[in-house]
Amino acid sequence: MIRVGSLALLPLLLVLTTSTIGQDNPPQNDPKNPAKEEPPLKYKGVLPPNWGKLGLTEAQRQEIYKIQAKYNKEIDALEAKIKELKAARAKEERAVLTPEQKKRLEEILLGKDK
Repeated sequence: MIRVGSLALLPLLLVLTTSTIGQDNPPQNDPKNPAKEEPPLKYKGVLPPNWGKLGLTEAQRQEIYKIQAKYNKEIDALEAKIKELKAARAKEERAVLTPEQKKRLEEILLGKDK
C-alpha cells in the first residue's frame, strides 16, 4: 500500500519540478542571447565650429559630447539665474519711474511714440 502511494506521488513531483525548469532567468552576459546586452551610451551634441573638419574619430566625438553634457546642466542653471536677475533688475528700475514716465515708456515700447 505504501508503494502504491509512493508511485502516485512520483508523477506529481515530476510535474511540479519540470514546470519550473524553463523559468530560470538567462545570464546577463549570455553570448547566445545578444539582445539582452545594452549598447554603450551614445551622447548627442554639437561640435564647436570647424571641429567637424578635424577628422575626429567617433570616440573623440563621444568624449566631446560627454564633456558638453557635463557642463550644459550647470550652464543652463546659471543662464536661468541670469534671466531671473535681469527681471528683478528691470522691476527695480521701473520702480524708480513716476506714473507718467511709466505710461510714456509703455507708449514708446508699443510704438505709439510719434
